[in-house]
Amino acid sequence: MTLLFTSLNARLALALGWGGRLQIFPLAMSGAVTALAAWLIVTVIFGRVYCSSACPLGTIQDIFAHIPRHRRDWRARHPYHFADANNKLRYLVLLTVVAAGIGGVAILPSLLDPYSAFGRICGELLLPVVELIGGKEVAIGSLSAFFVALVTIVTVGFFSWRRGRIICNTICPVGSALSIPARWSLFHFDIDTDLCVNCRACEHACKSQCISMADHLVDPSRCVVCFDCVDVCNEGAIRYTTRRKRLSIPMLQRVQPKVGTAANAPVRIDRRRFIATGLLVAATPALSAIADTAARAQAADSGKRLMKPTHPVAPPGRRSMADFLERCTGCGLCVAHCPTNALRPSTNQLGWLHPLRPIMDYDRGRCEFDCTRCTDLCPTGALTPLTVDEKHIFIIGHAKVETANCIGCGLCVSNCPKHTISLKLRPASTLPDDYRGSRSEYVAVVDTDNCIGCGACQNVCPATPFKAIIVDGII
Repeated sequence: MTLLFTSLNARLALALGWGGRLQIFPLAMSGAVTALAAWLIVTVIFGRVYCSSACPLGTIQDIFAHIPRHRRDWRARHPYHFADANNKLRYLVLLTVVAAGIGGVAILPSLLDPYSAFGRICGELLLPVVELIGGKEVAIGSLSAFFVALVTIVTVGFFSWRRGRIICNTICPVGSALSIPARWSLFHFDIDTDLCVNCRACEHACKSQCISMADHLVDPSRCVVCFDCVDVCNEGAIRYTTRRKRLSIPMLQRVQPKVGTAANAPVRIDRRRFIATGLLVAATPALSAIADTAARAQAADSGKRLMKPTHPVAPPGRRSMADFLERCTGCGLCVAHCPTNALRPSTNQLGWLHPLRPIMDYDRGRCEFDCTRCTDLCPTGALTPLTVDEKHIFIIGHAKVETANCIGCGLCVSNCPKHTISLKLRPASTLPDDYRGSRSEYVAVVDTDNCIGCGACQNVCPATPFKAIIVDGII
């Protein structure tokens, strides 16, 4: 999965594309009922093996959990202990994510989907390092996506370091969804109470904190089938089996958890940090408005006109904008493998409810005329695969020219792969005095009927301080 997001070789990335299509959340977004049913059957038979074998964010949690416990003194001072399942929180999160997905509020599913979170970590944090080592030009796609990826890895690392799979069993919507069928899984871990000596080695090794030695039971809804408990049991008392061992002499009684323990203590919130974070979030629109006003003032002073696209440009292959926003999880796989770095995660261009979705930034690069890599790699069906011929006629936007900014250089004409741009004589009344007799007597004109919005013109336009040609997206 890491190679899928960070490989600089397009063929290798396409060959590994099946990895993204094994992930449950993209399967749900693409409506792959058969594949989802297959994972349901696997979970009913074997338990939550998806979380320990197929989920890349689960592997990251295991890595962070294992690092400190590699030392024997740390394991002795910080053993795991059984904790009651926080069912109210995890199922509330699951219901909220489902409701948000149905209601079109995509920000919550995108942030909590483990596959998309892993994709942002790889694409925004690891890929630039790989590009630097590989001698490729490094480009940060979006500061907001970089910040989200950084917060994600720090949060996952911190809680995994301290509490193992606590995120997997409280916040992750995929883990919460799989916990329901896992309760009745055919194979499960069972403790033979005739062999158990109550050494608690299995409890102290369980990163899911789901082994209760008070009643010698393993909670299958939280168990991720990692087999750590089996490895540490010297008595062979815990087994992965379809049977349930009955005590030869029934002496053990279920013990109710004590009320008011540390696990049930209220969580304190730092008021100063909460207020500071709220102020920063509230100030973002104001800072954006100030920057926009400054840009307009600069345009007025230079005699040029600042142009902005009316609509952002989405990648090729989408059926409709509504379908694209509904299916896309913002995993960043297309962004990571865009050969020209033209794709970047959005902030609020598609609305505050749909952040981190890929959009075109033609100031960074163009959409290659013969490239279909993003449509081939998309695991959710938000972008349908296109042939090269289909890509040549797929419209994602239309170029438009601001004649006041155009210097008549002709670069847009020579770089347009569809040959839809030409130079025409500019009306004498609109010709600036300081440009008379120069090549800027000509101005670029776009044939919008044949323009597909690839952005080659905007990418090469040398007009300053503002571009003379930009691409407008279509809804």
